Amino acid sequence: MSRQFAILGLGYFGVTIAQELRRRNNEVLGVDHDEEHVNALADQFSQVLVADITDEKALSELSLEEYDAVVIDVDDHIEASMICTLLAREQGARETWVKAHSDTHYRLLERLGADHIVYPERDTGIRVAESLHYHALVDFIDLGDRLFVVDLQVTERMCRECATVAGLELEKSDLMLIAIKREHEVFKAPNDDTELQEKDDLVLMGDLDNLRTLGKKL
Repeated sequence: MSRQFAILGLGYFGVTIAQELRRRNNEVLGVDHDEEHVNALADQFSQVLVADITDEKALSELSLEEYDAVVIDVDDHIEASMICTLLAREQGARETWVKAHSDTHYRLLERLGADHIVYPERDTGIRVAESLHYHALVDFIDLGDRLFVVDLQVTERMCRECATVAGLELEKSDLMLIAIKREHEVFKAPNDDTELQEKDDLVLMGDLDNLRTLGKKL
């Protein structure tokens, strides 16, 4: 089912989102004040408009309340980002996704009530640091309140020490093994007798501290 999205400010982040949404057959409106930039990117969107996204009247004509979500990407213009976020919320945008450029910008967007704040530099930095520290960490999703879903790859050491799921000694109230991925197979909710093999991917959900405790076995 096709959905409708508006991208306000056509930075690299916003354009990348638009490309992926269009690839999934969604309708995407792109808006930016730079006419040359808009024309160059026209084929990436269902529709493009040249407009000042900090102008209240211009935004009101976009009927933002009709879109499933509004993405705001104003590269390196914190004031414009904040004004656009404020106006989008005042004009009834159902859901706002805003790119933050600094810690201060992030906090200001929180105060303005942005529904989702994306801070690529910080998020990527955290992801890389976790991957470096826990070398077997493939990927993770932060669910908030210190709850994570992680993808850990079984190392040779873990495979020696934990022949089966039971060997992981998981307290199910603290840490849940959702699935094991092995090449092209997925074992959902594996039982304690399920054997572990080197390079299996363990998909787990739990508190950060419990996940880090398990990480010491890698």
